[in-house]
Amino acid sequence: MTLQEASKCLNLKIETLNFYENNGLLKGAKSDDDSTDYQETELRRTIQFHFLLKAGMDLNTLKHLITLMNAKSNTDADQVRILRKCRYQLLEEIHEKQQLLDQVDYLIHEINGRKVKGG
Repeated sequence: MTLQEASKCLNLKIETLNFYENNGLLKGAKSDDDSTDYQETELRRTIQFHFLLKAGMDLNTLKHLITLMNAKSNTDADQVRILRKCRYQLLEEIHEKQQLLDQVDYLIHEINGRKVKGG
């Protein structure tokens, strides 16, 4: 699959895929016509990396996770530790947003309460 085809298939911009390729998150094989072919398994891994970056994992941590994933020794505990840290950070963001949402809901409730008292 070409980079353009991968872009359409994954619904990601070519610039994003170029960034991933330049940072070692996407690897393709050179074909005879000097184009690069991207295998489906590699694209599946790249979409996982994409979601981890969108979830807030920094690039260096992701690269470390990839190194652990590719290691010959058992690194499952370290991989889980990294993923749990990412999950914890996401939960913190969710809780912060929930607090903001609660504040907005409170203000709406206050305004609606004034309408009932005044109306």
